[in-house]
Amino acid sequence: MKLSTEQEYNEAFRIIDNLIAENFEEDVNKQQKFLEVAKAIQEYEKKMYPLPKLETAVRIKSA
Repeated sequence: MKLSTEQEYNEAFRIIDNLIAENFEEDVNKQQKFLEVAKAIQEYEKKMYPLPKLETAVRIKSA
């Protein structure tokens, strides 16, 4: 699963919410789906909302 748009990103969160509501921990297939969607969210966030490099953050704080 790969997320390309904000709409897909928001839908992925709805899927996660539904899996949590359905007690995904009790079903291996739901566990797999949860992990797949969570990884897709993580990859999308890494691409779309990158964290600043630590050295940049330190410079801003000490300024």
